Amino acid sequence: MSAKKLLTEIPAARWGVLILASFIMATNYYFYDLLAPIQDLVRINLGFSASDYGLVMSAYAFPNVFLAMAIIGGIILDRMGIRITGFSFIFLMGIGGALTAYAASSTFLGGGFGYNFLNSFLTSYTPQLKLMIFGFFLFGLGAETSIVVLSKIIVKWFKGKEIALALGLNLAIGRLGAALAFTLSPRLVHPEWTTAIYFGVLLLWIGLLGFIIYMLIDTKVDRQVTIDLKDPEDEFKLSDLKDLVTNRSVIYITLLCVTFYSAVFPFLKFAPDLLMNKYSMPRQMAGDVTSYLFYGTMILTPLFGWFTDHRGRSASIMYLGSGLLIIAHLMFALTQIEPRIPIVLLGIAFSLVPAAMWPAVTKIVPTAKLGTAYGFMFSVQNIGLFIFPYLIGFVVDSSNPNYRAAVDADQFEIVQQDNMQYKGSYLDRKDRPIANREILVNTVIFEDIISGSVVWNESHQVTTDAQGQFEIEIGNAETLLSADFSKLDDSFEYRAELTKTPKNEDEVVVYNNSFNRDENDVFVSLLPGGHEEMYEKTHRGIIRLYAPDGELVWEESTRFYVDPAGQFEIIMGQGRLAYANPDFFGITGQRFTAEVIKPLDYTNPMLVFSILGFFGLFFAYLLKRDDKTSGYGLELPNKVKE
Repeated sequence: MSAKKLLTEIPAARWGVLILASFIMATNYYFYDLLAPIQDLVRINLGFSASDYGLVMSAYAFPNVFLAMAIIGGIILDRMGIRITGFSFIFLMGIGGALTAYAASSTFLGGGFGYNFLNSFLTSYTPQLKLMIFGFFLFGLGAETSIVVLSKIIVKWFKGKEIALALGLNLAIGRLGAALAFTLSPRLVHPEWTTAIYFGVLLLWIGLLGFIIYMLIDTKVDRQVTIDLKDPEDEFKLSDLKDLVTNRSVIYITLLCVTFYSAVFPFLKFAPDLLMNKYSMPRQMAGDVTSYLFYGTMILTPLFGWFTDHRGRSASIMYLGSGLLIIAHLMFALTQIEPRIPIVLLGIAFSLVPAAMWPAVTKIVPTAKLGTAYGFMFSVQNIGLFIFPYLIGFVVDSSNPNYRAAVDADQFEIVQQDNMQYKGSYLDRKDRPIANREILVNTVIFEDIISGSVVWNESHQVTTDAQGQFEIEIGNAETLLSADFSKLDDSFEYRAELTKTPKNEDEVVVYNNSFNRDENDVFVSLLPGGHEEMYEKTHRGIIRLYAPDGELVWEESTRFYVDPAGQFEIIMGQGRLAYANPDFFGITGQRFTAEVIKPLDYTNPMLVFSILGFFGLFFAYLLKRDDKTSGYGLELPNKVKE
């Protein structure tokens, strides 16, 4: 009788574990990037500045910079093992994500648990900012160590087998998670903008559930055989630091690493907002275009890795990638070129440099000190990821002191008396008019500007005159972004029209009668006879409300379920809004406050990224020059010919 086959020797089990571990990695990457494409909604609804947003992003790297989690996490992993370490740190990710979502919730903003306490100290910072910073700090505390755990899982299952392919696929799936964050978050802002955050939190907890499933598998593996994962090459040794910091090539490649990644990852946190402000892209398109960078690297990084393995030229490739980084950022800063072009260039640069840089370290540093070298580079890299998100946010704010015009209740009353006509100006940071510029102006009406209770949100496409002046009619915009259905005037008897919209078919009116809603804005009624085929099914449809004189008041696309008795229920305001008539929502008569938001100028922030690129190019040049004298062979193929 043959011995029972080990789980690690069964291909289906091995690749199944890879998929599970990679999915957990993808949930990490997804949450890390989900706020980037909805940054404008974070600012509007939470009252954040760009600096505040950058501070939240910097909180992620805080544990790695000041708590040395890149080192301590590995020590904990070696001492406590995969299961305990993985569960603990992935659980921290979930808690951090939940706190981040709670900070943005109406419950917390309305004075919920913890609000008064957080409002009792450091009062120059809002409670929601403090809680979101703490949430992202906990998320970062768990996220970085969890990546180490997941990588070690793959080593455990693939050591001596297809480990290079497995690690490459793991990274690719992780980056797919980041790409999906830019694609999905803008599409998940309905019915509430916080839905996008809640979805990311849900993924984190599903990832924790996935890890619990892995723990059960891992327990069975450990009963079969003990696998030694300790490798002296991976240990961080303080005694080796002296040798590293006195090696010029190590310093050059480390400085290239920190400047390069600081010009990419913080940029991605602001990229969708850049595209929305400078190029007037819709939010969904801005997220999609940004995601191209990740999709491109998933394909190009392995190709460039293959090239350096077989043809060499690692130093030249790092030099080329740094140059492309500069060109891309200067295009964003100084031109109006089609933005997909610099995004593609950035994607190529983001594939070139890592594909050449990380293997190059193995030629510069002795094998016994590789773990120390990678730990050192990773720690220095995180310093950049901590500093630059906040710095870029500060530069955005300081470059755009006039982009937000507050309209208090008295000023808004004057606008109402002037038939909702608002006259504004678009000025640069030196109060000079920005003349003859086509811009997208966002108008947000608040019931309570402190808590961010938005009643109405719309955007206008206008052109400034020679003095930088423009005029808009509030309530008559090219695009209506949101409206609070609870503010609908109840003094009218509205008529509801519900249509069914089957795929690739014309609308079919299934209800056309009176409209009544309860205190929760729920509309419940019965379908008339003749629609029995719709019973016990969910349908896509459009709900429209009409005033007694036939004027259209509201239109949104929605989904509704018809029960066995023919009754349907629709929660109004929870679908995708198409139209709302401002005359019926009080914005023309009730006392509100407002903000008129002009486009942010991203010239200076992009120049900062360009300067980082120049530094990276300089360090790549020094590295290439030092290679000629030190003889590391960075220009030679990585793969030794047999």
